[in-house]
Amino acid sequence: MSKGIYVATSGSMAQLRHLETLSNNLANTRTAGYKGDQLTFETVRARHERGSDPSAADPAGLDKHFVDVQDRVADLSPGPVSRTENPLDVALTGNGFLTVETARGRRLTRDGRMLIGRDGTLRTTSGHSVLDQNGRSIRLPPDRVPTIDERGHIRAGNVDIAQLGVVAVDMKAGMDKDADGFFVPPAEAARPSLDMTVLQGHVEESNVRPVQMMLELVEVQRTFSALRQVISASGEMDSQAARLAQ
Repeated sequence: MSKGIYVATSGSMAQLRHLETLSNNLANTRTAGYKGDQLTFETVRARHERGSDPSAADPAGLDKHFVDVQDRVADLSPGPVSRTENPLDVALTGNGFLTVETARGRRLTRDGRMLIGRDGTLRTTSGHSVLDQNGRSIRLPPDRVPTIDERGHIRAGNVDIAQLGVVAVDMKAGMDKDADGFFVPPAEAARPSLDMTVLQGHVEESNVRPVQMMLELVEVQRTFSALRQVISASGEMDSQAARLAQ
């Protein structure tokens, strides 16, 4: 079998992962606080056995270079902020993330769309409790419209209710994604965020740029199709070689 088919197959599998990632990004262009995923690729060198000296030169070109997906990371750059006038919506600027409680533990999010649950607690639109700076649920009075200042302090009339549990994250370090668009808190996210501002009545939109994603999607589709043609041609050449050998 032609060795080139293995190289083309590794490339097509990597491009397929790329297609899936871009498609998921496009599907979330309207999801508040969503951070698009990016793939990083690496070249894997495979060397065939050729005697006792593996460092010897390979004039026959037996070294093969395969493509593999090294990692998938979230692009934590901010998305555009839009005004909603909903007093329970907040947008965060800077390096701050809201803290929420889920069945899998505490998670972080930039989706600032909130509501009041039946039990009077502040929750995300998916029903998870939004936590204060002390890691506790936030209970709001049902008959007062809350105000939230730029530091995340929540007031109802003249009563101080709580302060949003906004924590700092190194935006360049990256975080692991969890279900519902949440992020798993890194170890260094245990401190309150100082480099941030809370904007009440606003929401941060997805940072995915649809036009850019569409252009990348078309390019990846073309590359994937070309690699599939290489695989098909290599298979045909193997079939012809087998027939000639009979």
